[in-house]
Amino acid sequence: MTADISPVGPGECHVWSAEAHWTPGLLDLLDDDERERCAQFRVEGARALYLTAHVLARQVVGAQLSLDPREVVVVPVCKHCTGPGDRPHGKPTLPGTSLELSLSHSGQRVMVALTAAGPVGVDVEEIAEGRDLPLDVLSVPERAELELLAPEERPAAFIRYWARKEAVLKATGDGLMVEPSALTVTGPGAPARLLEWRERPEPHLPVRLEDLDAGAGYRAAVAVVGDDDRVDVVHHPLVRVG
Repeated sequence: MTADISPVGPGECHVWSAEAHWTPGLLDLLDDDERERCAQFRVEGARALYLTAHVLARQVVGAQLSLDPREVVVVPVCKHCTGPGDRPHGKPTLPGTSLELSLSHSGQRVMVALTAAGPVGVDVEEIAEGRDLPLDVLSVPERAELELLAPEERPAAFIRYWARKEAVLKATGDGLMVEPSALTVTGPGAPARLLEWRERPEPHLPVRLEDLDAGAGYRAAVAVVGDDDRVDVVHHPLVRVG
């Protein structure tokens, strides 16, 4: 990585971004399971996204713990699957540390979030034009607000909603086992906030939710579960992994 990796201070959530690229030599930085998963992608672009995201995660975590990226232990944990035969999957965890990790990729963009302030989720999404929008993932208030927009504004606005919801669901570890329509977030023109989680009380609230600048053609957000007034989000400029 060409840029310095800043230390993550107390009460901070740092987010790093990168453009995906395929460099086979970086496979050496992954563990056996990650290499196996990477090899399963048939399209080079998908392999590049996976490789870049997981190498970036290992580099930023290693920098915090003074470890070689190869020495970083990342254990996926799914709160919904506990069977002994299940292949490890789910939210990435860093056992033996106080750090919380999340990673996301879409299009050509990768994001990694790291914090000790609480469970974290980051999501980046490419804006897809010309596709039907799956409006059933929106709550009633969100759909009403979306319908007030001009048709050409709706794809980007929908992705703004989706990135915010996905970030929250990643942070709590629920993922898509929870209907996204159960969550209501602020409208795409307003600062990001989780307004309601239908039938879900605290401790999953409050959530610190913030939009991220993912560049043209993308929308992104990061969520940290905990005291939403005490988390400072630091979003670093685009870096190159390698």
